[in-house]
Amino acid sequence: MIFEQAARAYLNTGVSRGKDPETKQQILVANLFGFIGYSITFVMTIAAFLRGDNVLAWVLLTASIIFFSSRLILINQRVKNSHRISGSLVTAALMLLMFYLIYSGGVEGTGPLWIYVVPPVAFFFGGLRKGTRNLILFILAVSIVLFLPDDKLLNASYSFEFKSRLLYSFLTVSLLFAFYEYSRRKSYQLSQEISRKFESQARIDLLSNLLNRRGMSDRLYEEYTRSKRHHSNMSLIMCDIDHFKVVNDKYGHHIGDEVITQIAASFKQALRQHDSVARWGGEEYLFLLTETNSHQAQQLAEKLRSRIEHIDFTYSTQRFKVTVSMGVYQMTQHDTIEQGISKADHCLYRAKQQGRNQVIVDDSAQT
Repeated sequence: MIFEQAARAYLNTGVSRGKDPETKQQILVANLFGFIGYSITFVMTIAAFLRGDNVLAWVLLTASIIFFSSRLILINQRVKNSHRISGSLVTAALMLLMFYLIYSGGVEGTGPLWIYVVPPVAFFFGGLRKGTRNLILFILAVSIVLFLPDDKLLNASYSFEFKSRLLYSFLTVSLLFAFYEYSRRKSYQLSQEISRKFESQARIDLLSNLLNRRGMSDRLYEEYTRSKRHHSNMSLIMCDIDHFKVVNDKYGHHIGDEVITQIAASFKQALRQHDSVARWGGEEYLFLLTETNSHQAQQLAEKLRSRIEHIDFTYSTQRFKVTVSMGVYQMTQHDTIEQGISKADHCLYRAKQQGRNQVIVDDSAQT
């Protein structure tokens, strides 16, 4: 149990809540590759030194240091895009080892066969574009080493047939992994787009195209937290369409929907970019006004009320008008969001009681 917890903690080093799932996966794999890489290569370094194979020992030691550096990069939280740098170091260390295996031949000339692990690692850490670039450079370098006349850069002997088939098969494997990476990236982008679409739909009222309760609740929390932190003004307006049931009963629900939609568009058009309006209920709207005191909110509410009053709605050949009532409340540092909404709603209720088509401001609102 303790070992499992320690292993998870090690592999998740550098992972934070703000990172997307793909980045988290890259960090985990980078930690895993780094650990395996520097552990094995360091042991092999000691063994090579003991055998007196100093060239191999220094190559392995260099690879071990690079693998370990990838771990140090992930630990340092001040490094921007640490997972990408770490992944590049892992890829570089792996390619270095592959070059040495090609140069030395490995055990009975089988060393070059290990190069097939390079394409998946290169594409996993580098993506399609960077992975392709790295593989092209790797292939060019390997081709020079293998086909330079008189094998000047080789410490092993390979037949031309072996070298050419090794290169052709490596190219084939690289192309297959490139196609896989392209398909994976497209699938990931599609899933992200679908996820964003559903997330947006979950926050938007489909009829009015305004924020719904969930979307506005999130905005309220964000702006309320910000206003408290900066001691800035923030006001709410609760709005209701007057006698909306009469509209539905007289003209039909489809006309009622048109009224809701047209009023919503009018509200949205009149607001500043950093203000928000939501369809809070059937015919209710809630406004969130940032950097706005109660007097400014009242002025806006009167402007909106007058604007709606002058809209001509059409049913067949008939024209009709609707009005709205509004309640305004300026939030204080002591209010909760629920209390602010409740007080704005109470002002709306008073506007209804006093004859509708008017704006009522909370008596205790700050000016």
